[in-house]
Amino acid sequence: MQPRLERPSTEVIPQTAAVALPKDQDNPEQETPLDQLMEKSGCSVGGSIGDCDKPKDTATREFLVSLLECPCRNKLTVCPVCRVTLCNIRNLAMEKVGSKLIFPCKHALYGCRMCLSYTDKRSHENDCDFRPYFCPYPDEKCVWQGALKDVYKHFVSTHPNVITMEGTDIIFLATNVNQAGALDWTMIQSCHGRHFLLSLEKVLLAEGCQQYFAACRMIGSVRDAAEFDYFISLEANNRTLNWKSKPRSIRQSFVTYTNEDFLVLNKSTVKLFADNNNLALNIIIMKAGEKNP
Repeated sequence: MQPRLERPSTEVIPQTAAVALPKDQDNPEQETPLDQLMEKSGCSVGGSIGDCDKPKDTATREFLVSLLECPCRNKLTVCPVCRVTLCNIRNLAMEKVGSKLIFPCKHALYGCRMCLSYTDKRSHENDCDFRPYFCPYPDEKCVWQGALKDVYKHFVSTHPNVITMEGTDIIFLATNVNQAGALDWTMIQSCHGRHFLLSLEKVLLAEGCQQYFAACRMIGSVRDAAEFDYFISLEANNRTLNWKSKPRSIRQSFVTYTNEDFLVLNKSTVKLFADNNNLALNIIIMKAGEKNP
């Protein structure tokens, strides 16, 4: 089947093989009027981290928190209330109020129940397990993001050309690998009750120089991905090439292929293992510590 300019669909060949087409601080013991106000409002005092408890006066607490947060600050140059030009001067009075309040994580919508001090909030949110995931499809046009449990459903419904193969041991067949231009072949391997994104990327590093990067990424957290190993093997004409590594989580983004943990193949190596311009990659995914059969 000839490749198309647009990202084409994929087809399944018999059983376990898939064809992919390119394409400052106060004394904490001294009670102040602010402390009393916090206690009356049900807000925690002291900046400890923990699960959010139901406040005694939710309205008061939410009002106090809202004074410190402006959801549109990055988009405005003039305050919408007083019409004064916004600047980056610190408001020490409000920072003092903020040090007495406990804030919910902004990812509470996705299930996080952590409440933190104002100084700890940003650091936690940047590494929160509940922060939304971005679509891992190799197409910058897709801007979807959502909870981890919805990633696979989004993938198969929005990108139907990427097929899913069941099993721990499959054949991923990338067709027309010598076609000119930067291309990618993508499919999903479903096993161990999880989903793994397999990809072969052809990257043009310079004129006349191209490399192929084969990798496995898990639709899961970094912690989940560490529980597995994956194996890639190529066999043709009495030659065998084996690769073993751990899958990366789709949470882990990469800027350049050359600095990442991928199987790298140059053009001549691909020619050695390609059959009729098609490259068959045997992919095995196992629990970490298990022996490759």
